[in-house]
Amino acid sequence: MAGHEGERWDVSIKNNAIYLERISDSDEQLFDDSLAVDEARGLAGLLRKFADKLEGSGDSGGTGDSGDSDESDASKASEGSEKPSGQRT
Repeated sequence: MAGHEGERWDVSIKNNAIYLERISDSDEQLFDDSLAVDEARGLAGLLRKFADKLEGSGDSGGTGDSGDSDESDASKASEGSEKPSGQRT
């Protein structure tokens, strides 16, 4: 999900967890979830890895299908989560 004018990520600490919210330009909550410390670090590592990969490729309009999927890494980052993600549309 690319950032658009007015959309934002809000990050805070609630109940000893990192709390994420994605807010639309019309202030509608699009996504919310909480992560344990280790999950947050794992997600940060994945985000950095893919940002570095995209930056190094020079490809600005990718389809999101790089052929080098890290789904197993993403699932490792979320292992042990006791709370399901709270996605709202």
